[in-house]
Amino acid sequence: MGWTELRTWSVRIWWAIFENLVYLAFALCVVYLAQAGWQAAGPPSDHASMQVPQLREWPLTNPQQIGPLRSTLEYSATISIDRPDRWQNLVLNTPLVVGALLTAIIVFLLWQIARTLRSGDPFVPANARRIFLMAGCVAGYGLLVEPLRTFVAVYMVDGTPAEGLIDTYWPFTAAPVGFALLLIGLGTIFRKGARLREDADGLV
Repeated sequence: MGWTELRTWSVRIWWAIFENLVYLAFALCVVYLAQAGWQAAGPPSDHASMQVPQLREWPLTNPQQIGPLRSTLEYSATISIDRPDRWQNLVLNTPLVVGALLTAIIVFLLWQIARTLRSGDPFVPANARRIFLMAGCVAGYGLLVEPLRTFVAVYMVDGTPAEGLIDTYWPFTAAPVGFALLLIGLGTIFRKGARLREDADGLV
């Protein structure tokens, strides 16, 4: 076996391993999504909780429990409800389900791209579309999940002693949006690469 054949073989083995690792990650995401969906839509448990993005004021000395809202000295707060009804259970778990769904879609698209890498032909129009869709999901995760968590927290404390304690300032997260912009740039490269490949094939 010559050096060129050995190099080609090793590259294919590497991409095959990468494809299977991404597939395993996708399978785990599906399991997590199913668990989150059952947790939200199934029979309510004895206890339901959700992390709160931000409070207007944090305790200075001791953890506080105000209605369903518990805040700690480590700048973390939780909506905690004992014996929730089905509606409360569904609402509290909605951000979890949305985040799990977007994550599963992103990993599935990455797996579809990884399948084309092993064949040595990644510059196809389908991959460009997948990358653009991944960018939309990443941006959606950053722009939707945290505001949704804030909305749910405000809704759950409405009419309780904790009403008005949730900071409703939109918790913008720049990292997912920046990563989405990088994916858009990568998708543009893939789209141009696919067009150049089609033009080259047309000249042959």
